[in-house]
Amino acid sequence: MSVLMCTNLCFPKLDQVAEKQKRKISEVDDINNNDVKPIYGAQYPPLQKDGTVFSEANLASGGGIRGKAGQLFQKYASSVSDVWDAKVSVDNKLASTSAAKVLERHAATASQNNVLMPNCNPTPSKNSKVDAMQRLATQREPIPGTGSSVTTNVNGLGIYPRLDKASAAPNPSSSTKPAPPRPTSSPPARSNQGDSEIARFNRMRTMLGLRLSPTPQQKGDDQPPSPQCLNVDLDELRKTCWMGIPAKFRPQAWRILSGYLPTNMERREVTLNRKREEYWNCVEQYFHTRFEDQYQDTFRQIHIDIPRMCPLIPLFQQKLVQEIFERILFIWAIRHPASGYVQGINDLVTPFFVVFVSEFIQDDIDVGTFDVAQLPLEQLEIIEADSFWCFSALLDTIQDNYTFAQPGIQLKVLQLKQIMCKVDPELHKHLEANHVEYLQFTFRWMNNVLMREIPLRATIRLWDTYLSERNGFSQFHVYVCAAFLRHFSQKLKEEKDFQGIMLLLQNLPTQNWGDRDIREVTAFAYSLMSVYHGAKNHLQQEQPVSARN
Repeated sequence: MSVLMCTNLCFPKLDQVAEKQKRKISEVDDINNNDVKPIYGAQYPPLQKDGTVFSEANLASGGGIRGKAGQLFQKYASSVSDVWDAKVSVDNKLASTSAAKVLERHAATASQNNVLMPNCNPTPSKNSKVDAMQRLATQREPIPGTGSSVTTNVNGLGIYPRLDKASAAPNPSSSTKPAPPRPTSSPPARSNQGDSEIARFNRMRTMLGLRLSPTPQQKGDDQPPSPQCLNVDLDELRKTCWMGIPAKFRPQAWRILSGYLPTNMERREVTLNRKREEYWNCVEQYFHTRFEDQYQDTFRQIHIDIPRMCPLIPLFQQKLVQEIFERILFIWAIRHPASGYVQGINDLVTPFFVVFVSEFIQDDIDVGTFDVAQLPLEQLEIIEADSFWCFSALLDTIQDNYTFAQPGIQLKVLQLKQIMCKVDPELHKHLEANHVEYLQFTFRWMNNVLMREIPLRATIRLWDTYLSERNGFSQFHVYVCAAFLRHFSQKLKEEKDFQGIMLLLQNLPTQNWGDRDIREVTAFAYSLMSVYHGAKNHLQQEQPVSARN
């Protein structure tokens, strides 16, 4: 009798629990149906030959990474896996409350000079640090320099760099000692803004076969080449462009340095027409498949990521521009099934797009506020196709950053750690003493090529050097990250605990960075590469399996 009574009492409770579980499952299904579903790429395993998916157990048992470093990467990947999981939502109220508590504990040591410039973020330092704590969880914040609806600040700095103004501007934000002189084998050292720089620009213009257009209507038109520049000396062009490219020459220079435009003048028109036609044939052949079962998850992720890319720059909020980005990213994803689309790749299109848009507008017009609908269809098609091919050429050099287990990023983080042990041992020990892992802050530096750390105008200027350097994105970038970290060494050492260090690393004071800052960082990075690159005795690290083979 007692057993029967217990059963009668327990079953209703079990029914209630079962009903709650059904409601939870239903809620999750609703989220999955209405939100972005996970896609295969760097965060998800590839298909095997029989169509099945590699399991996590297979990976953990040694299917890609070995050693302690591999275990550390696995632990980190697991801790941030929810960032790519559509069904997990961040509680903004909880994140804000947690961040506020941290800020209260560190209010006594907080710097009073952390108010960001209007061009990047008009909020005071306290609010920006709250946002920084939220970004630690989400990793989805706008690129620096895009945090305001005002695209040009009081200093006249827009999103597109112009060397003559940037080089002459004062540099109050520099916080480190000047970089040591670079070796004689390096690109030419910086001279004063004078005859030497003018001579460099003239030499560059001659090699590119360009003349200055007197009217805006001539911008983007084919310029008659000089007789001596039918064949461009690529090594000499790299050396000349290493210290920065004037805005008027940048589009043509980037096409050549990316390997998209031939160095032979006679082949350029034929090559451009063929490549542009090839891109639009791909769009016509494949873009309509974006809603098919095989590709719809990829396209939905792209469709949601693009508006969040630079949310407060009017240029990137135009529907026409967003459609251009959708086509570029989707066509690239289906042409590169080994990686597919991965969040962060979308940022890498923006510098090329801005540069090629600038080719068709007047110099006094801010690219960030320009309405691209004013351009003729033919010019828009040129901008889109050229952006796609240059973007593809870049990713070809760092595609292992975005394949399964991201071995390229693992290797770069390990290299950076070993470099910092030699270059700034005090900072390295300070980070270790406060339990700050390099992977916690440099993962984004590698995944987004520092685009989330510096303004877009500084990114474009930095890419002048990357494109001019052999293996600029795949190798030189690691040394730039080392120089970048050392640039803020003193500020980081002033922070006394984990929270303070991570807050600073998530909110580095780079809002006013321009040509001078990039020159300083790249000069020191080059000296580091001259010393350490290829020196196995200096940099002994455990490498991912894929990097060894």
